[in-house]
Amino acid sequence: MVTNSVRRCRYWRPIAGLLCGYTSIIGVGFAAEPETSPPQRVVRIADLNLQDSRGVAVAYGRLVWAAERVCPFADSSEYWLRVSATPCLIRAVSEAVDSIGSPQLKAYTQLQPLFRQQQAQERLSGNPQ
Repeated sequence: MVTNSVRRCRYWRPIAGLLCGYTSIIGVGFAAEPETSPPQRVVRIADLNLQDSRGVAVAYGRLVWAAERVCPFADSSEYWLRVSATPCLIRAVSEAVDSIGSPQLKAYTQLQPLFRQQQAQERLSGNPQ
């Protein structure tokens, strides 16, 4: 459904201000900088067919790549710093996937290790979402 509207429209805006077939990844801002907006990356997905499993996999890969660039410590060589970036990565990718609105991409995302780990932690803590 979304891919049809992407093909038909000239300027599709999953997040305000972005061009057709684009989405953005939004990282978590620091509490000490309330007046600045969180860092963003524009991710181009207009060239992908989100009805095809290969297109969905490539889109997911692009979203994760962008999230790793905007989330603090996601690319750190220190294990615990990388682990601390996990909530930011999950939030950034989830928001981008939701803004795209593709059921196939959402289902694919939930099957990935990053999100399975989150689901397992939620089950252990008794807070399923």
